[in-house]
Amino acid sequence: MDKKAAADLLAILTSQNEMLDSMIELQKLVRQAVTEKNWVDLDTTLFKLNELTENFTQLEAKREEFCCQICGVSGSQPVPSMHQVSTMLPEDLRPLVKDVLHQVRRKLSISKVENDALNDYIGITKEFLQEVFDSVIPKNRNTVYSSTGSVIKPVPENLLFNTVL
Repeated sequence: MDKKAAADLLAILTSQNEMLDSMIELQKLVRQAVTEKNWVDLDTTLFKLNELTENFTQLEAKREEFCCQICGVSGSQPVPSMHQVSTMLPEDLRPLVKDVLHQVRRKLSISKVENDALNDYIGITKEFLQEVFDSVIPKNRNTVYSSTGSVIKPVPENLLFNTVL
């Protein structure tokens, strides 16, 4: 068992843990910017969040490499689970890795809840605005069907307002 690979795995998990802290804070700022309709802050925050997401994805690829290295898995085989990896770790690093992994999983769950809350807010707002547009704008009387045979609601193609929504 390569102890250096285990130490590198712990370092990557620690970096992911710290990165998730920043991502969760940015997600809260995204939700705040959306609810306050502050589009400049939203754009800036989304840019920062995308950068962190790319960095997290790179760390995840490195984590998978170290997991394969620790378990002796070749490139064509599937990446071993963290449970399999933890059984191969040295005794002194095993509790540290498990603790950090638990924190990462918890923060990923928090991030998912934050994303779901924002998606729900956007979906509800979109439905509300669509209902407003449907009642204000004259509808196309022809029934339009998709390629699968389901009815497609007519949506306005172009609309100009002289006020901010």
